[in-house]
Formats: sequence, structure tokens, C-alpha cells
Amino acid sequence: MKTKSRKALTLSTVCAIALSCLAFVEPTKAAADFEKDAKQTVADMGLGWNLGNSLDSYSGTTIGSNRGSTSSETAWGNPATTKAMIDMVRDSGVKTVRVPVTWYEHMDPNTYKIDDVWMNRVEEVVNYVLEDDMYCILNVHHDTGEKGWLKANSNNLQNKKAMFKSIWEQVSENFADYGDKLVFEGFNEILDESSNQWWNPSSEACPIANDLNQIFVDVVRNSGGNNAKRNLICNTYCAGANNEITSQFVLPRDTVSNRLIVEAHVYQPFEFTHESYPEITTWTSSPLDMVLNNLNSTFVQRGIPVIVGEFGCANKNNMNEITSWSKYLVEKCTRYGMGCIWWDNGAQYKIYNRRTLKVSQPELLNAMLEASGSNIPTPVSKPLTGDANGNGKLDENDEEIIQNYLLRKTTSITKNADFNLDGKVTIVDLVLLKQALADPDPVNDPANLCSNEDNWTSWTDTSNGGEGEMSYVDNGVSMQVNRGGKNDWDTQFFYEGITLEQGAKYQISFDYVSDKPQTTAFIVNQGHDDYLPYFSENLSWSTSVQHYKATFDFTSKTDNMCRVTFNLGGGSVNVPYKATVKNLSLIKLSGGSSSSSSTQNDPPASTATNLAADASKYTGWANTDGGASASFESLNNGLRISVNRAGSEEWYVQGIYPGIKFERGATYDISFDYQADKNAKFAFKIQQNYEPYDQYFNEPVYASTQKQHYSTKFVMTEPTDDNTACVFNCGGIDSPVNFTITDLVIKRSN
Repeated sequence: MKTKSRKALTLSTVCAIALSCLAFVEPTKAAADFEKDAKQTVADMGLGWNLGNSLDSYSGTTIGSNRGSTSSETAWGNPATTKAMIDMVRDSGVKTVRVPVTWYEHMDPNTYKIDDVWMNRVEEVVNYVLEDDMYCILNVHHDTGEKGWLKANSNNLQNKKAMFKSIWEQVSENFADYGDKLVFEGFNEILDESSNQWWNPSSEACPIANDLNQIFVDVVRNSGGNNAKRNLICNTYCAGANNEITSQFVLPRDTVSNRLIVEAHVYQPFEFTHESYPEITTWTSSPLDMVLNNLNSTFVQRGIPVIVGEFGCANKNNMNEITSWSKYLVEKCTRYGMGCIWWDNGAQYKIYNRRTLKVSQPELLNAMLEASGSNIPTPVSKPLTGDANGNGKLDENDEEIIQNYLLRKTTSITKNADFNLDGKVTIVDLVLLKQALADPDPVNDPANLCSNEDNWTSWTDTSNGGEGEMSYVDNGVSMQVNRGGKNDWDTQFFYEGITLEQGAKYQISFDYVSDKPQTTAFIVNQGHDDYLPYFSENLSWSTSVQHYKATFDFTSKTDNMCRVTFNLGGGSVNVPYKATVKNLSLIKLSGGSSSSSSTQNDPPASTATNLAADASKYTGWANTDGGASASFESLNNGLRISVNRAGSEEWYVQGIYPGIKFERGATYDISFDYQADKNAKFAFKIQQNYEPYDQYFNEPVYASTQKQHYSTKFVMTEPTDDNTACVFNCGGIDSPVNFTITDLVIKRSN
């Protein structure tokens, strides 16, 4: 099997080869490599895996905007693909890797030429897969879809046909000599330009998708070389598996027999698999049976081989259900003779940790391997260092064994006793073991909801100018932030996969440090939909390690897909800098669906007087000289702020509760309810109610159409001030928008 593209050899290279090895024979690239037809190839593919959100990631919407760069590969939070990463996939038992690729950012907008830097990078990753003797599926990915430039529309086809053909002409030429384990896929989930319909496409959408499949097959076959007989994959419209879509699919005409494979994607039941429905954690088989039976009757029973090119389920802390669903799907597809390729985006759908090179969901992967008829590799277990008696855990018996050895009461000891792996057992190993027994890893506390390092991931929005790379450290993560981007969330890392229960009280803590002083926000928020916040505070990072600890009440409905997010971007951050978070702990103290009614861990309720009990004191102000315009409506328990024009600064529109006395050294519990008629951010401040309006506290708050509750503690460290104000800054945002602030409570708690 040949895994290098056709490159012109220099004369000196040719001479060197001829002189050094007269018996040189070019690797076989003809008939022997292409004995398997499409059906046999699908049967040989076994279980597959998608290298999702890597080469298919994109950082903008402009053709040619990222030429000469491979930065888009890491734009969506995954590390750059390595040979070791692909080796891990092979060693885990997977036999096929689908490599989704988005091309448009790397093309000349006039000539459509794909730049050499990107083509070479794609080829490098393809070679990783083929060198491990796995099948590699190479496609055109986010060039189609909701934000793609290629649509299933006749006008679009007329205008974009040349660009689509050019991609496949170049890809076909570059990979023409590659062997039969490289398979091309024409396009991903193509949609109708007019409506982006998934289930009810326009009348021309499916016929245009058929036309594009025919163009793809013709271009590849005409390119010559091994492409004349290469197995090719053609998608249905939107990769749909329902009868309304598949009944309109037409298999392209081909110059060679039995070399075409049909692909569809299966995410049914949709509410169970998709992250937008965190409350749906169980599944029923009927929706899944419907589409799998349809693929079988429409294609397989007519002799047309099928692969499920994508299937997967977002982790909602329901891995047992995901495992049973996946096993059922793969078993049924295997009975029908259909191949299956898991969608892994490196986040909610991941089964591998691409940074630690470990299988993050071994039970799920092994269940799918077994269901597909593949062999499950025997794991190579590493001994636990310090485990002198070999019982799989560290305990006092290990301490006694090492101590006796050092006191020469025994003359032999196992290699496992070497705690620091320096090749010998000394007093240092005993000290380290004692420390481990006395101070267990706080991250791995069974009560800690943030105890799995695989749940850390990152995001950078390169289209907004963000740039950063996350890495693991002991008990946490670091991120090197090179550019902050426009918004604070354009560069971030987060811990996901957390369930927060309605009515529960939680304690969150972590250590944090930066190599440069910064002020950024951390948020406990949704890991889905609009990523709305549930709890947030600003962090003042410094070069000294700081410890953060707080409690919050979760009043929203139970959410199975929450995150702890550390926003590290925005225009105000001092870049480049490196931020590190360690020992993240989130523990439920009381309440919720699975706890008793005891509240012994709760702090005593405050009986102090509410310093903001008189809602009639609320007032508002808009800086009309700065172009702002707003109206203010007094409510019996708060204030409604209607922002017509927000102006350029956040303080240009303010809701104000004045006349509060804060005493030096005192701690105050502050809370209020808030809501807006669309997603919008405002700032909550405690400041002087007089010039120069110096502030004592400032925190961003993210409002949505859902009523939310805000609570925090404030310690007055400045001299006592009897004329302060709670201010809600609502300027400098996308207007118009209406905010409602109610039930402001300020009570001294010490």
C-alpha cells in the first residue's frame, strides 16, 4: 500500500536510489490493492471513529481567509492531531478513521487552488491512519451544512459547481496513487440554501444532492491512477436516514461496478442524543429501529452497501444509557451488514482524550467493539507506584513493607514500591507514600463532581481573534493565551459533564494563578444551547497562587450538562499570558433530588435587616450626551430598564439603588432576581453614590429570557461609607433590550 502522494523526484535523488539499490521495486499500487469491492470493504471496516472538530474546524466564513496556516485545526478546542493519537485509536481496536476536512478557508477565492500548507497537513494526517493499516475516509465537510457555501439548490449549484469540482480535482490528483484503504466521501450533511431544512427539504434539494454526488464520482474517476477503481461514498441529502430522504436518493452512474457506498447519519432518538435536551437521558428503540430498518430495506437489501458515517450521543451523565443505545445500534447495523463510525468531537461526544492519549470511555468503546464483532484488545495495566503489596491501592500495609525494607527487617521488595520511579527504594519513597496517605488527591474525592480529568476542554474563537492552547498539569489545566479576541469567551477552558440538581446547595473551590495579573470571569453555566450562566464571579489573577471558595444555591431546573467555565479572553487581557487552575472541586452540600432534608451543612440563615427593602428608592439614568436613551419603570419590588440606545460605554445606562451604608470589615449577603427579553450582559456594581464614583465591587451578569437568581458575598475592605449605591450598568450592548431587576436583598452576615 502506498501512502505518499506523487511528488517529482530530483535527478540527484533518482541517481542515488539507482546506485544504492538496483533491486528497488516501487510499491504495488494496482490490482492486488483493489480486490475488495464496496460491500467487502464495508464488511472489513469494522468499528470506525471520526476525528471530529479538528481538520473540519473553521475560524471564519470567508473563502481563502486562512491560507498558509493550519491554525483552524485547533480552533475548536482540540489539540493538533499526532501520530501517537492515531496509534492510540488503532491500539484500542478501531479499524477505520473518518477524517472530516473543511477546505474553503484554505483556497484561493479566485482560482480555487488549495494552498500547499493545508494539503500537506491533510496528507500528513491521512498518512498517520494508513500507516497504521486502518481505513481512512476523506471528505468535504463544513463546506456544506448550515454555514457552508455549497447548498442543495439549483442557483447555488450553477454558481459553486466549479469550486466543488476544483476541490475534488485537486484532492484526487494529490492522492491518485494511494491504495484501497483510502476512501473518498463526496460531501457531508448538505442542506437546502433557502431553508436549511433537515426533515422537509425543498422539492429540488434531494435532486441537487444527487447531481452533486454524480459530479463527485465523475471527477474522481476522470482523475486516473488508482482513483479509477477507488471505493467512493455518496451521502443522502443532509445525511438523512428517514424514508422521506432516502426514497429520493439516486445512486450515481459509475464507470466501474460495485464501488459505491451510501452514507447516512443516525442520531435517533434525537432528543436523547443531542445536547440541546439535557433532561432527556433515556431512550426507546422505535425511532432508531425506524431509520435503521429503512436503510436496510432501501439500500442493503438491494445490494447497495451502507455505512452510518456518524452516530453518537452527548454525555449527560448517563453513560449506562449511552452504552446500551450504542450497543443496540451497532449490533443491529452489523446484522444488516452496515458499518458504523462514532462521532467524536473531543467534547460531549468524546471517547478518547486526545491530550492524555487515553480511552476516556473504555466501557462504551468495548461494548461497541463487541457489538461490531471486533476483537477487544487486552489492556496493558500499569502498576500503581508505591503499592508494595500489589493489592491495587495505597494503604498502611504498603507503608509497613517499605519501612521494614529500609530497616533491613526484610531483604527483598517489589518494584512497585518505587514510588518516584527512580529505580530504587529509598527513604524518599517512604516519605512520598506517607504524604499520599495523609493528604489524598482532592480532585479524586468521590464527592467531587469535577474529579475526571477527561472532562476538561477548551475553546478559542479564532474568527474573533482568540488564540490559545490548553495543556494538562497535576490536578488541573493550564492555558497559554496568545490573543484574547473580542469577547471574554473567545478564549476559555472549562470542565464539563456536571449535573446540578434543582434545590441543591453547592460548594465550589479551586486554586488559580497567572504569570501576569488579569481580571476575568469564571462561570457555572449551561453546557448546551445558549450557555446561560447559573453562577459567576470575577477572578483577579496574580502571579501568586490564590484559593477560591464559595457556595451557591441552584434554583433552576435540574441540568445534566453543566460546565465550570474560565473565560480568559477579551480585549482587556494582557497577552500573552498563562493561566492555571488546579484542584477544582464542586461538591453538593445539601438539597436536591438525591439528598436528605437535613441542612446541617448549611450556614445559619441571616436574620439581619434588608438594607434595600424600599423599592421606591430605585432610580435610573441615561447619558443622552453620549447617545444613550432609556426609560425606567418602578415596580413594587424592583425596576424595569428599557434600553432604546445603549451608547458606547456600559455606564451610559444605569439602574441605581442609592443610600446604602457599608461598614468597614463587615460581610454582606447580596442577592436579586433578573431577566431580559433577549440574551444580554449587564454589570452589577457597588460604588460611591457621589463623585468620583469609585467602585467597591464589579461583576458581569448574563441575563436571558429565563428568570434567574444572583447571589454573592461582599466584604467591605474600604473605610465605612454611608452613601453607596448598587448600580446595574446596562449600556454598551446590543439594543434595544429590556431588563427587569427585582427583590434586591442586602443583609449583613457578621
